[in-house]
Amino acid sequence: MHDTPRMRILVLEHEADAPAGLLAEWAVERGHALEVLSAPQLRAWPHPQAADAVVSLGSERSVHASREPWIARELELLRAAHRAGVPLLGICFGAQALAAALGGSVRRAPFLEIGWIAHREEAPAAPAPGSPPALIGPGPWLCWHEDVFATPPGARQLASSPAGPLAFVHGASVALQFHPEADLEIARRWVASARSRPRQPELDAEELTRRIEAGAEGARERALALFDRIAAHWAACAGAPAAP
Repeated sequence: MHDTPRMRILVLEHEADAPAGLLAEWAVERGHALEVLSAPQLRAWPHPQAADAVVSLGSERSVHASREPWIARELELLRAAHRAGVPLLGICFGAQALAAALGGSVRRAPFLEIGWIAHREEAPAAPAPGSPPALIGPGPWLCWHEDVFATPPGARQLASSPAGPLAFVHGASVALQFHPEADLEIARRWVASARSRPRQPELDAEELTRRIEAGAEGARERALALFDRIAAHWAACAGAPAAP
């Protein structure tokens, strides 16, 4: 699993408190090179094929409700990279952006989904080549989102949660509504930030912190194993441009 080719991975970061985290640790351990760009501050966007893979991280912004110009530019980049067969990974906001770029939709979730989610795995009756049914693997996974995506046309939904679709794969593009990259320290910072937000009065910060800490055991190992499976999937898809 660890013998996948070394890659130069372009990471689109949207906020300082939503960094690459465990994804960066995984890249260092596996010998990949990460280049992190702040998407909201970009003036010149990279060429869609400027890296071996592209990762879009989480954000407080909304793909369907926010109006910042960089969001549309990011969708253009993801769409062009997907069409060129460049491996993509979208995480939370990044998953929603990837879904929208590929013809899906994004909407408000029926409820705020926060915590460790035991997802429902959705394996196909006949696994497609290069798309292993256990790509997501065992959880639980940390969720923290107010929006959800609709799986785009031509994609295969991999998992779901009570709030909606949780993951899909479309060629070499993988979308995860949850946060495998978030370690315990990142999650604690999110709780501290949410504590002061009037639009989230239902959050009990102390109870949420206890729940997150209680479910964190083994999260790093699960995350690194997931990134290994995604990298192996990317390698299996190499040289096969995705359908538009």
